[in-house]
Amino acid sequence: MTRRDDLRTLQSETSFNHVVERLHDIVRERGLTLFADIDHAQNARDAGLMMPNTRVLIFGNAKAGTPLMLAAPDIALELPLRVLVRERSETVTELVYVDPDRLALEFGVAELAGPIAGLRAIVEAAARS
Repeated sequence: MTRRDDLRTLQSETSFNHVVERLHDIVRERGLTLFADIDHAQNARDAGLMMPNTRVLIFGNAKAGTPLMLAAPDIALELPLRVLVRERSETVTELVYVDPDRLALEFGVAELAGPIAGLRAIVEAAARS
């Protein structure tokens, strides 16, 4: 369902590990649930392949997501929210996420999007760290 033009990319001049650590901290500080931290690079290494550090953090909050899913059940395919963190170099890390406003608009629940709009601030805070 996610289209390429729904993606937002933010670059950080902070190390990959620090950005991931900061995202973990922000999720915890905001009382969100971290559902998964998928380490694609480790999975590749386990399969005998190499790729740059790449992780996807999946997190959310039932109070934010449930009203959206009740109003538009198919949005559950896009929730909980997630952020892709990938290493471009030792000093450049990219954070990629689906624009929450576009997501809500796509499913016709823009009036309920306030709680998920905070994703942008989470990504920006992690990138600044």
